[in-house]
Amino acid sequence: MLAIPPHPTSTMPLIPEIIFSIFLAIPVLILLGYGLRHLAQRKEPLLLVCLLGGLVACIWEPIVDTMGLCYIKFGAVTHTYTLLDREMPLFIPFVYIWYVGGLAYIAYRLYAAGITRRGMFALYLTDVVINIFLESPGVLLGAYEYYGPQPLNFWGLPLWWTLMNPLMPMIAGAMIYRYKQYLTGWRILGVAPIIPMADGITNAGIGWPMWISLNSLDPNSGWSLVWTHLAAAATFAGALYLVWMLGHLVGTPDDQVRKLTRRELLREAMSGNPPPARELVNA
Repeated sequence: MLAIPPHPTSTMPLIPEIIFSIFLAIPVLILLGYGLRHLAQRKEPLLLVCLLGGLVACIWEPIVDTMGLCYIKFGAVTHTYTLLDREMPLFIPFVYIWYVGGLAYIAYRLYAAGITRRGMFALYLTDVVINIFLESPGVLLGAYEYYGPQPLNFWGLPLWWTLMNPLMPMIAGAMIYRYKQYLTGWRILGVAPIIPMADGITNAGIGWPMWISLNSLDPNSGWSLVWTHLAAAATFAGALYLVWMLGHLVGTPDDQVRKLTRRELLREAMSGNPPPARELVNA
């Protein structure tokens, strides 16, 4: 096996850093506004706790960048922390707060409202599209880059990442759904560590074929992309298997799901009102 490849050394361009940071801050401000409104209305502060958990989860970014060969450029003016010789600018906490923490809250609310097993795959696909939308500006602007023999890399964003990342909020939402009944009162703070736990489960649990292939192959070999594409297929298969498992864990039979539009479900989730009471489904 080869050593972990060294990362590039290019520096962060100022204007793309600022633009991308503002782009990712907008969802944070929106969700934070909803969370503070819930608090002002004396409703359960679950959304704020999930956002806090998302912030904690960004501790994983230097680890997954090292293993998955992603380079967030050094020299950012909004530098926040350095870990494993990886500098993290402000847009990293921003994206973890809303994509991992905020979407975990929304996933929990959708599970609590009632979602079919087929609906789990629709949710997964939605989160894939959201991930592509949030990451593409960063790589196109040059705020960060992927290196090595990355598979499914059509415009600088290797799509295997976007097929894996949605499982972070989906798994976190499932864990919240299953254990929320025990996390009442001040114990609701116990939701926060669930978010980074789900992050680690996702990346290590289904990302390992990619991690091994990217860090074990000679990038100059003509066969390296063949092997990483096979690893990407294994990671995608693992992602679909996890979605299927989550459907059996938190899914609701079709005839028990309320007939609400997506907008109505989202409005209900963001209201902060308690989800409709129903029994946990044991498939």
